[in-house]
Amino acid sequence: MNEKTIGKKYIVGDEQLGFVCDSFGAKILAFYKAGRSCLFYSEDDIAHSGIPLCFPSFGPLDNDQFLWQGETYEMKQHGFVRDNDFEFLSQDETSLSLVLRSSQSSEARFPFDFEFEVSYSLVNGELLMEYNFKNLSEEALPLAPGIHPYFAVDEPNEIIFSSNARSVNDNHQNYALIDMTEAECFEPVGEQRYRIHGAPDLHISGHTQSSNLLSMGSQKIEMTFDPSRFKRYTIWRKNADVNYICFEPANEKNALNANPQMIEPGDSWQTRVVLK
Repeated sequence: MNEKTIGKKYIVGDEQLGFVCDSFGAKILAFYKAGRSCLFYSEDDIAHSGIPLCFPSFGPLDNDQFLWQGETYEMKQHGFVRDNDFEFLSQDETSLSLVLRSSQSSEARFPFDFEFEVSYSLVNGELLMEYNFKNLSEEALPLAPGIHPYFAVDEPNEIIFSSNARSVNDNHQNYALIDMTEAECFEPVGEQRYRIHGAPDLHISGHTQSSNLLSMGSQKIEMTFDPSRFKRYTIWRKNADVNYICFEPANEKNALNANPQMIEPGDSWQTRVVLK
């Protein structure tokens, strides 16, 4: 395990079963099983590697602005959490916990007091990723987050996924809502199963499956997440030649402004994502 980091590198387990985490952004760089990581990683393309955390907002906001109670706050795509170094909380042979606390810098973009704890653990051969975003403010705060896994691909023409949804918003068509069967990047290969071609940039609408089977050529992965916390399932690929594809538990475009999940004072937004 020789993954390059920006912050401090934490290694849990080994290449037979283990993960590597960068404290900068609390970003998983690799999840190893039987000597192989299911995640794409490149020292020359750190931005498109591992699993960035997109908090408090997934995707772009209109005009790169968060609007709150008549005030405007600058916030670029995917929020700001991924651009901060997390504090160490604990580590043992199978787990790691890190935390990010609000600061003057964060409050200039997101005017709330919060504590965001991230815990990663190896359980029965799986990678369990737990997120706890606690509101320490005296008012409710909005969230519309996502996570952004870059899965490694060794056979670009054999990327297959399943979904029970019927429609998608296509960013290549100005976010137009179209039928799943009309998406140019999808080829139906069975009931609710699709082969992916080219470079999709799609937000699946109405996806309610918690267990999601993914085939990236020789790799088979199951990703589990809560569709009530992540209300969209996004599929993105920079171009047809890159050795990765992103299947992302996410929220709607501009949702932090238009349709956030509200967290009351003292309450937490909690969820987990599992890879196996």
